[in-house]
Amino acid sequence: MACFPAAKGPSSVNDEDKYPTCKQKAMAGDADAQNRLGDMCNFGRNVEKDLKQAVEWYRKSALQGNATAQCNLGLMYKNGQGVEQDDKQAVEWYQKSALQGYARGQCNLGFMYQNGLGVEQDHKQAVEWYQKSALQRNARGQCNLGVMYQNGLGVEQDHKQAVEWYQKSALQGNALGQCNLGLMYKNGLGVEQDDKQAVEWYRKSALQGNANAQCNLGFMFEMGLGVEQDHKQAVEWYRKSALQGNADGQCSLGFMYHNGLGVEQDHNQAVEWYRKSALEGNARGQRNLGFMYCNGLGVEQDHKQAVKWYQKSALQGNANAQCKLGVMYKMGLGVEQDHKQAVEWYRKSALQGYATAQCNLGFMYHTGLGVEQDHKQAVKWYQKSALQGNADGQRNLGVMYCNGLGVVQDHNQAVEWLQKSATQGDAYAQHNLGVMYKRGWGVKQDHKQAVKWFQKSALQGNATAQYKEGIMYRNGLGAEQDYKQAVELKSALQGNESGQKNVERMTKKKWSLLQWI
Repeated sequence: MACFPAAKGPSSVNDEDKYPTCKQKAMAGDADAQNRLGDMCNFGRNVEKDLKQAVEWYRKSALQGNATAQCNLGLMYKNGQGVEQDDKQAVEWYQKSALQGYARGQCNLGFMYQNGLGVEQDHKQAVEWYQKSALQRNARGQCNLGVMYQNGLGVEQDHKQAVEWYQKSALQGNALGQCNLGLMYKNGLGVEQDDKQAVEWYRKSALQGNANAQCNLGFMFEMGLGVEQDHKQAVEWYRKSALQGNADGQCSLGFMYHNGLGVEQDHNQAVEWYRKSALEGNARGQRNLGFMYCNGLGVEQDHKQAVKWYQKSALQGNANAQCKLGVMYKMGLGVEQDHKQAVEWYRKSALQGYATAQCNLGFMYHTGLGVEQDHKQAVKWYQKSALQGNADGQRNLGVMYCNGLGVVQDHNQAVEWLQKSATQGDAYAQHNLGVMYKRGWGVKQDHKQAVKWFQKSALQGNATAQYKEGIMYRNGLGAEQDYKQAVELKSALQGNESGQKNVERMTKKKWSLLQWI
């Protein structure tokens, strides 16, 4: 969560303070009138907008010690409006205003200290000024103080204190405070987790036009969290956010088009929104754009472009992109094949806990690709992946136990992990589990179960399983003997050379090794 300075909005102008009257007072040296005249010029109220004139009038008022004008002049320097951008000058004027106790000046001075703009970064000083502002009920100061407590910046991290200040800000109608409070409820930080409360605060903020809240509210509708799932509503809120240039909203809208959720599937539109997000530097948008190039969805397939976008995302620490980049290096797609680079990217991703990368890194150790072969390391990474429910990791861990590679051979453990993977639909694991039942390894021999698992694997096109299913039918093992079924092996029909040879050698009873690739 970011902090923001307290912005200046157009002030209301009384009838007697319309431009001619106000100017007359300002020319007579009335500091309040000079500040109001600056507002008129700044926002084009009752006079043509003129930022240079606004600065001139703010300065006249500020030099007379008007705290509001001092803050306004600081903001003009901060934003480079009507004057050359100068953070040091902004700090000077904010400080003058803050020292007079002006809450908005205190908040803005805190912002400068927090971000090291025009002054050496000092989170403790930022907290001090935010606190002064917050205690005067400045909503932006309250929100920013909440951010400091949430992230432990300049103060000991305290989520309860963060919630307290976000709530004070939110109850005053501050959109950022409302959004941040929603996020605390969503994640159960400093308050009991409550998706309904999260939706309520996101909605309040989103209706005020806060782009982050609009994106967050879209997510709640997409996932059905705290509200009935409604993909059309999700698309509506993502679009509102995206049209404001919010990179997360753009990426999420692209995802909805990509998958046809709440909107007709349109890969071209998906690419368009992913690209907008990616160009804003959004790591998820970059990764997704890389995926579209890799698979030729909504754009001509281009592995080099895929690598380019995966790399941008990976360098920002996106674990999914790091894993995908590893795959590109391993396969030599869009980049020269380099197993060492593959290992490096798999490792970065795996260390973040990404299950697919953990399995892939295990595979590299298993086979000695890009790294010295080490079955113990392979088991370590397969296990990490398997424990997260990754079907590939579970299957490969089962194979390691079955063959005693990097671990003491244990057929019972092998069956346990193969079963977990097979029930998730992994064709290789289904084949392997069939082998275990056929041979009675780690489980009571059961030809019917063997046929069942060979059949599940065969239906997914696994040629070896198709062949073995045929053998079971030929020999009447676990199924009624059926030579016709045996001969009609799908592996032969697939044009699989190995399968065709196996059909020709129907009497041969050799069983292949377990599959783990």
